[in-house]
Parts: sequence; C-alpha cells; structure tokens
Amino acid sequence: MANVIDVGIVGLGVAGVFAAYKLSKEHKGLKIIGFDIGGPQGKRRRVMEGFLGLFPGSDGKLYQTDIAKVSNITGLRKAKSAHTYFKHLLEEIDELKIIKDRSPLASMEKKLQKIGYEVFLNDYVQMYPKEIHALSKLLAESIEANKNVSFHFDSEVVRIVKQKDTFIISAEGEDYHCKKLIIATGRSGWRWVSQLYQSLGIVENNDTAHYGIRIECSSGIMKDFNKSNCTLYKGSDIEIGPLSWYGTIIPEDHVDVAISAFRSNENRWKTDKVSFSLIGHRYFPNGGYEQTDRLSKLAFVLSDDRILKERVSTILSGKSRISIIPEYDWLKGALIELAEAIPEITTKAYYHVPTILPLIPQILLGENLETELEGLFVAGENAGIIGLLSAALTGLIVADSVCK
Repeated sequence: MANVIDVGIVGLGVAGVFAAYKLSKEHKGLKIIGFDIGGPQGKRRRVMEGFLGLFPGSDGKLYQTDIAKVSNITGLRKAKSAHTYFKHLLEEIDELKIIKDRSPLASMEKKLQKIGYEVFLNDYVQMYPKEIHALSKLLAESIEANKNVSFHFDSEVVRIVKQKDTFIISAEGEDYHCKKLIIATGRSGWRWVSQLYQSLGIVENNDTAHYGIRIECSSGIMKDFNKSNCTLYKGSDIEIGPLSWYGTIIPEDHVDVAISAFRSNENRWKTDKVSFSLIGHRYFPNGGYEQTDRLSKLAFVLSDDRILKERVSTILSGKSRISIIPEYDWLKGALIELAEAIPEITTKAYYHVPTILPLIPQILLGENLETELEGLFVAGENAGIIGLLSAALTGLIVADSVCK
C-alpha cells in the first residue's frame, strides 16, 4: 500500500511542531508526516497559520497555570515531566525566568470577593520575538536533521476517515494511510476540528458558548490591581482576564471574522492601557460551538467587518451596536456588578468585539490524550485547553503516547 505512515500530524502550530520535534528526535525509526494549511518556518504569510501557529504573533507569555490545566487531563506526573523537558529546550535559547505575578491590593480582593469573584494569579515566562524566532529555528533545524518527518505546508486536509486500524488523510489529491493520528490544528482550526469531531461521532458535550467583550481602559483605572496579570472567575459562569498591561488590542483573523486579541512584546505595541476579556460561559443545549461561531460573525458584521470599539456605557444604555443581539443581554448585569469593585469601568472604559474563546466541543480523553476512537490523539486547543505553554506540553506528551 502506498503512502503508509506510522504517525500523521494535522496542524503544525505549537502543539503539532513540539510533537513532531520529540517524535523526530526520540523515535527515529518512525515515518511521520505533518500537514498545515499555512507556510513553513521562515515563510509564514498569515498570523495564526503555518509553523508554530500563533506563537510568533502572540504576546509571548507562557502562563505557568497551563501546567495545572494539562495535569487535569494527563495527571501531574506527565505534565511536570513535559514541563521539565520544555524548560531544558528553552535553556538552549536563553535563560528565561519565571516572573511571579503580583496580587491585587487587599482592599480590591475584598471588593471582588464581595461580588463573588475568585482571584487566580498567573506567573509567566515572557518571550520576545528574538527568542521565539530562535526557538522556531532550533525546532525546524532539528526536525529536518533527523530526516524522519515529512512536512506538507500550504496543504489543506479535506477529509479524514478511519478504515479498520488506519486513518486515511486526503490532502493534495492523495490519500495517506496513518497507523496513528494526532490532531493539533490549534486556534486557527477550531471550526474545522469541531466539524471533524462531529463527523467522527466523538462529541461528548456541546452545550456551552464562550463569548463576551474585551474591555480596554487607562491603567490608572486599574491601579488597585497592582499590575497583576490575574484572572477572575465567578463560579463557572463568568471569566475575566488575564489582565494584560501596556499593550495594544489587535485583530486575530479567522477568515470571515476577527477576534479581539492583545500584543505587548515589542515596543511598537506599547501603550498606557490595560485590557481584559469578560467572557460568559452561556448554556445552549447541543449548540455551544454553533452559537459561539454565529455570535462572533454577527458582532463582526455589526462592526462593519472589523473589530468594534465603543464605550462600555453604550451597553448599559442599550445604545451599543450589539444591544440588538439578545444573547448579549447578560453583559449589562455583569458590568453593573463589576462596577461595584471598579466604578470607572462603566464611565471611562471601552469595549471591543468580537471577543470569544474559540473552544471546540468537549470529547472524552484518556490520560495519554487519546480519544475514544483508538489511535486518534489530540493536543493543544484540540484537547480543549487554551494556552501557548499547554499546547507545547500536550504536544510533547502526545508524542510519547502515540508510540506506546
């Protein structure tokens, strides 16, 4: 049989590349093939697609809380082992230290507790474009030197089916027969992979849509947060943060919609602003992914096909452009409540939409990141975990898993 492969990787963003790196380095007897709709290292054209995906265009923060997110699925031992491996790899680039997150002032924490919010600190490693480029080059050169991985960039996977013990990937007018398959399409492929999971019949839960607004204001309004990068949670209903300081809100393009994002790791992005997402986790039985997609498109159209910026006060007065969409009605109550802790949010701040968490429907996963479909593994956001570090760690973990 032609085109028989040991391991196929669909998506060569952070998770896919780290999986390919470890497979190429430690399992040289395997034949591995990777596909990505974007370009190779050094020849990227779009922000999210291509080698290392979103990483080169990101804010460069590796939040250490990602380790706990990964361990919730894989167990702490695997998560810590992958993190140790990752740290040793970064040491080949530069000495990157963990920056300890500050706590908000005690008076602010009391105000937040009074309205039902818990504060979670976000320690992080800050990477800048120079280090990210060096890491990208190191990974690409190592994979190429080991000669057991075939990369297919600018290549769209049009179909995946399972036939007995083999996954058939249709791309470039050919079929590739893979014994094991890793799905790691990341942020740019959240729609594609959601439809794939549904076609494979492995969706376990699709009841929640994750959407809201991104608030931007003068850092002076947020002085009681003491420059903390914390995230705030109100039960399982509302998520605020992480707080992002002194950067710029930029569009994250998803073909027919743009999501408000943040960048601050170069001087050209520096401002005196702070911004943060206010996300509601809203219940839509069997339609969470579809509603997230629909609402992001509606907000995009209402903003004349760009990121909309309006005063927060227009939401409270019912005069914002998104006020005509009833699914955003919950924002008014959430903002009034938040103003009990941060009064000037409702009078001096702006908001941006579309703002969503592009999370895929939930699937059942084992500790080795294998789905209920034997031989099918997922990593990064395709495992339902957002974060640059979590993508790298799950990529490393899944590389070991497919070889057992």
